[in-house]
Amino acid sequence: MITTTNDKIQAKYDELFADEKNLFAISDRLNEMSDDPVVDDLRAIYCDEILFEITAGYIEYGDRKYFKDDPLILLFIDEERKLKHEDSILKMMSAFFRNDEKQVYKHFDKYANRLRAEADNDYMDERAFIELLAEPLKNAYPGFWSYAQKKTAGMWKNDGTDEMCQLMADVYERTSDDDAIDKLTAFVRIHPNIVAAREYLGIVYSNAKLWNNAIAALESVDDPNVFSTNMAEYYSVLAWCYGKIKDYMNEETYYRKVLEEKWNYLFALNNLGYCLYKQKRFVESNEIFKQCIEEERDLPLSANNYVKTLIALGRNKDAKEFIKQGKYNISRSLKEKVQRLPATNKRLSSKAVESNVVEDADDNNIAQKTVLSVKGQQFSNEKLLEDELTNRIESGIPVFGKQLKVYKRKGEYGRQYIIPIGRLDLLCEDDNGELYIIELKKDGGYGDAYEQTVRYLDWFQNSSKFKNTKINGIICLNSPAPEMVNRIHEDGRMRVFEYQISYTEL
Repeated sequence: MITTTNDKIQAKYDELFADEKNLFAISDRLNEMSDDPVVDDLRAIYCDEILFEITAGYIEYGDRKYFKDDPLILLFIDEERKLKHEDSILKMMSAFFRNDEKQVYKHFDKYANRLRAEADNDYMDERAFIELLAEPLKNAYPGFWSYAQKKTAGMWKNDGTDEMCQLMADVYERTSDDDAIDKLTAFVRIHPNIVAAREYLGIVYSNAKLWNNAIAALESVDDPNVFSTNMAEYYSVLAWCYGKIKDYMNEETYYRKVLEEKWNYLFALNNLGYCLYKQKRFVESNEIFKQCIEEERDLPLSANNYVKTLIALGRNKDAKEFIKQGKYNISRSLKEKVQRLPATNKRLSSKAVESNVVEDADDNNIAQKTVLSVKGQQFSNEKLLEDELTNRIESGIPVFGKQLKVYKRKGEYGRQYIIPIGRLDLLCEDDNGELYIIELKKDGGYGDAYEQTVRYLDWFQNSSKFKNTKINGIICLNSPAPEMVNRIHEDGRMRVFEYQISYTEL
């Protein structure tokens, strides 16, 4: 609760709306209460509730363009405009969602004055800093957190909380994840009791796919409730990280904790089922996927995984009949596999038939709610891929079926090669003098990768410096979308590769 209210008004709000699960329906009911003398106070609590739903559980706003399309944000802006009394935090956040930076600072000044008036209150601790500033505002605008530090200096009770504003600036204005990790680890060494800093560190490690580091940082937190306003979110990140290092017992433990905290947490039940599947506990996982389907949860992943467990249990006939119903979007490869199987069921037992297990990459069968992370985008991890590829090229190892070397001339180097319209990940050349523009993406969620590479190719072909040089494009990413692959295949100037990293003991 970041707005101020009194116990009587809060009690009335709880009495009226405690059982109302649909936030949008509360708006209609408040509109019907226009003659009630406390309707404005009730609406302020309602706005605060919407704001919490919008902002809780992740640490960075992505592309702010999505604000105008988010139904909850639009509801919040509309309800805040109906308020007759001044509430600086609600007005500030409404201005923020409207991208009105001037009004954000104006109302933040009023908000900071209110906080300073409460500075003698023991409530003004690290938890309050997170609830009142960090969670709603997150990365805000460049320079915002340096401004906030000046406005709120000296009002926080915990040692290190004042410095959190500068840490927020360091993290959100970072030039790389490595830079953010450096700043966070330095802060944690000086202020080990600031829980939020360790949680931020764990989150950045997780987004950088440094899974063991993420687990260590998150599990060092004594009181996750300081930052993770919903413990289910905290447990979910840990479960996800443990799954990535194939520690399925701990993954299972944390997904069960997620469901204890919040029974309907997005993807948690499906992911628990798939964790059991990976442990070859097929009867248990089958029951979980069946529950998902009955409750219409985590679809279509859970429906696909249900078919996989039926196959693992030798219940091919049941799998065929389930797919034949046509109620759920089952993958083509899974349908084809089921079609090839005999239409028989083996006797149901707790011992699965391992030869029937459908082996797939984990990420095809599980998903993670975007929590304690970025809304709308993710932290970049392409530097690791770039490091790996550059090291291979410079070690003389062929890549993409070519013997390449990084483009190098006096005053020029092909890594992060700058041209007037952008910066290339890698510019390489072969022994024939042909150039290769290599663009790296950590996953397939980049719809503009093809267009970006086309712009680079066009620039090189129109450049007087490179006009007599053959230019090729290579896009390397994980899980490319079929549409992107088709477009690249139609363009004779470029090729697409999917990367995978594995380590084999010799």
